[in-house]
Amino acid sequence: MRLVAALVSGVALFATSGAAWTYRNLDDNIRSHDIETLLGTDRPTVAGSDPTDPADPHAGQPLNLLLVGVDDREGDNARFGGAGQSGVRSDTVILAHIAADRSRVELISIPRDSWVSIPACPLPDGTWSEPTEFKFNQAFALGGATGDVGYGVACSIRTLEAATGIRVDGFVAVDFSGFIRMIDALGGVEMCVPEPIDDPDADIQLDAGQQVLDGEQALGFARARKTLGDGSDTARIGRQQQLLDATIRTVLDQNLLSDSPALLRFLDAATASLTTSSELGSLSALSGIALSLREVRRDDVTFVTVPWTPRGDGANVVWTAEAEELFAAIAADRPLGGEDETSDGGTAGTDTGDTPDTTATTAPGADSPSLGGSHHESESC
Repeated sequence: MRLVAALVSGVALFATSGAAWTYRNLDDNIRSHDIETLLGTDRPTVAGSDPTDPADPHAGQPLNLLLVGVDDREGDNARFGGAGQSGVRSDTVILAHIAADRSRVELISIPRDSWVSIPACPLPDGTWSEPTEFKFNQAFALGGATGDVGYGVACSIRTLEAATGIRVDGFVAVDFSGFIRMIDALGGVEMCVPEPIDDPDADIQLDAGQQVLDGEQALGFARARKTLGDGSDTARIGRQQQLLDATIRTVLDQNLLSDSPALLRFLDAATASLTTSSELGSLSALSGIALSLREVRRDDVTFVTVPWTPRGDGANVVWTAEAEELFAAIAADRPLGGEDETSDGGTAGTDTGDTPDTTATTAPGADSPSLGGSHHESESC
């Protein structure tokens, strides 16, 4: 986060030193959707004080952003299979909670096969979907049936807010091609692959060991599911969290400010890869958030998975009572229970009495734990 703030400041310098066109081009790269009218008025309230920093309109308030990996099989994404499929789907959904005092960030992975109540959602043709009980990723599919990411995210947010009582303040979405561009602009990301991977559906073959993954390999690692563990999305979440943590480490380890061409390649790839809510659809808006997080360190970023238990065959899940405690803590902007990392990459939760224990637990029949409350380190190779 501190490096992102520095990068945006670097772009601002370009704007004031006669190269304003660079700033404008990067600013124009970002695609945005105004979804406020799609979310309605009956929404959760926000904890915190009134904003005091004009550069950060959310200053003094917690900030909740929905991060969405979009499964779109048209255009540049057709080569990933399923070409010609209509609509867009959510492949990965993470709720990013930024504390009001900007001292910590929690990234809460939401299993896409979670059974939830999906409320009625507005559709692009002016009609509304019917309320239903189904898997969480169906909400995005309902709104995005005609390919409109904004409607898909809006239905996901309506569903999440109704189920958790947490107000979502905006979203950031990236599709397959955009993810590849961002990783390649960093020169790849170093990962430990503990066992060989051969997954035709994710189009990836990797040997075991420490290695640098390029964009396509990183995407395959994030998508691989059927040939690893029990083949469920919940087992895959842990690997996605490890990849995201490794990407954060890669960004923080690179001194991009000393290499202008590399800086511009990264910013160009990043801005061109994002689709956001309207209030986040500019460099100035993103820089306000980034600058407010300049004191956040890697250890202040915690990965959590919504606690779950299998529903029926084990691929589908339902949230447990511990999930309600997690959501209550996030809604109230309370720090999660203290954790100590265990040797297997999970966590040993410390029950504080007023915040949820996010201990990593292994679901019956699953090979991998539902990781929660952890600061991931790459496994030893």
